[in-house]
Amino acid sequence: MKKMKTKISFSLRLSLFGLLILLPVFQADADKNVTVNQSKSMVSAAHPLAVQAGMDILEKGGSATDAAIAVQAVLGLVEPQSSGLAGGGFFLHFDATTDELTSWDGRETAPLAMTPDVFVSRAGTMEGFVAAMTSPEAVGVPGIPALLENVHQKYGHLDWSELFEPAIRLAEDGFNITPRLHYLLSTDPFLQYNASARDLYFISNKDVAATISDKSASKLKAREIGTRLKNPAYADTLKNLAEEGAQSFYTGKIGKKIIADLADLKAQQSLTSEDFVSYQTKQRPNLCRPYRAYKVCSMGPPSSGGVALLQILGVMSHFDMTAYPMGDTKFVHLMTEATRLAFADRARYLGDSDFVEVPVTSLLDASYLSQRSQLIDPEQALKNIHPGIFNNTNATNSFLTAPSPEQPSTTHFAIRDAKGNVVSMTSSVEAAFGSRIMSGGMFLNNQLTDFSFLPEVDGKLVANSVAPGKRPRSSMTPVIIFNQDGSFFAALGSPGGPKIISYVAQTVIALLDYDLNMQEAINLPRHVTTGKVLELEAGTPLTKLKPKLEAMGHEVVLKRQHSGVHGIRLNKNHATEMIDGGADPRREGRVLTK
Repeated sequence: MKKMKTKISFSLRLSLFGLLILLPVFQADADKNVTVNQSKSMVSAAHPLAVQAGMDILEKGGSATDAAIAVQAVLGLVEPQSSGLAGGGFFLHFDATTDELTSWDGRETAPLAMTPDVFVSRAGTMEGFVAAMTSPEAVGVPGIPALLENVHQKYGHLDWSELFEPAIRLAEDGFNITPRLHYLLSTDPFLQYNASARDLYFISNKDVAATISDKSASKLKAREIGTRLKNPAYADTLKNLAEEGAQSFYTGKIGKKIIADLADLKAQQSLTSEDFVSYQTKQRPNLCRPYRAYKVCSMGPPSSGGVALLQILGVMSHFDMTAYPMGDTKFVHLMTEATRLAFADRARYLGDSDFVEVPVTSLLDASYLSQRSQLIDPEQALKNIHPGIFNNTNATNSFLTAPSPEQPSTTHFAIRDAKGNVVSMTSSVEAAFGSRIMSGGMFLNNQLTDFSFLPEVDGKLVANSVAPGKRPRSSMTPVIIFNQDGSFFAALGSPGGPKIISYVAQTVIALLDYDLNMQEAINLPRHVTTGKVLELEAGTPLTKLKPKLEAMGHEVVLKRQHSGVHGIRLNKNHATEMIDGGADPRREGRVLTK
């Protein structure tokens, strides 16, 4: 395999080191960058306790999928702001024995009784969006339990019930509140209005609690950093799930409790037992395209992440990246323009392919991406960017672009077991703490506000409009990368709402074009766009590029970034194959190997 000649400069390496000092991060004490020989297993995730749970399962002889189930169960307890069993996600699996990649869709679905105009009255204002996302109408049918059970049936080695033991133990015995969880609890304006969340996460104040339902009382104080937090309701949920399987969510008492708790808040809320019974995980077609000497695979619709990522890479493949050091003005400009082009197509065409025609083949056609790359002016930002037009699809005539709100709280983890099987999974409850509604010790998702609030514009359908049983468009971008010979090279992904696409694309290019290891690629200062504004990560060397990029026509802001890239890489550039992993220093994750 031909290696790229460009190496990251010594001065930029020093800048990257400085970034870890400058950023206001929540970082675990463990060394995040771990390198061992090929035969070892590895877990990279957003919380040390989840990583340890996954590694414990691997040491018992569990598969990467077994470990993923344990990791997800623990993350729902210790990182409840990001994901949970009452959320949804996407799961990529590589089977090292058969060399088979599979893609699994555990995205939430809209209730069968939901109408296309459910959010119309909330469109156009932040107040309307907040009211929508904290209401029962925002809660979709959870997909994670069914997803985990389906992949366990296919790839699991250990007993299902055994995989929940670490999370049950932590829920019963307690875990220490971390700085990041404390910060998010302290700054969230909605949590204290839910009685279950108030009792679990905040210091008791009966006088305030008695009047807090009118949203005018003084704010409660979140439990302090280091407080031992127990969640017996979540332990009961886990025990029920461990004993009865996913049916406990979809036909059993967990789902019934969720419906009842929502009905207590709004008698006419949409979710019913029929919605839970009808939920299905779906195995989707793999979405893979070549980039340089590699094959990059991600998730297709209803996620927009894979299509957008592969479009960015397809456009960037027409530029000689060896001419531009990472962090150079031209590099940031080119990536920004490629991403803006992808987001224009995303807004017009991407949605649930079970409901709308998504022209994936046309969007990823090599000649189309070549044409898109020719739109980029190396010296000047494009003033107007439009989605592409395709003659072989009805989508051009029937879909119109409309904004779809999407919040940045999600999680990603990557796992490789000793046999070489790999999992790359992104999971979410959408906003931080989802809908802020708790049931069974879990936060219920607010994923339905990922739909466009407007079902049509000028009489034409919006691709991501609401429909009964439909899955909202996502930006989740789990990735598995293969070498030219088909062997595994890397797995990664990130939280971040629509910014996920930029976070992942930047990391992939750092790995493949610049030969960085996983931790170096994750540490890079972020430059992000979701269509118009270019964000440069505050407190990093990238901020010096602001005047030059503005002179090129970019609208630039400096802003903290909250990526949470986690990944692993198998490097064949050594006499002995080496595996290395990375965890984003902007969050509390770590990498562990045995």
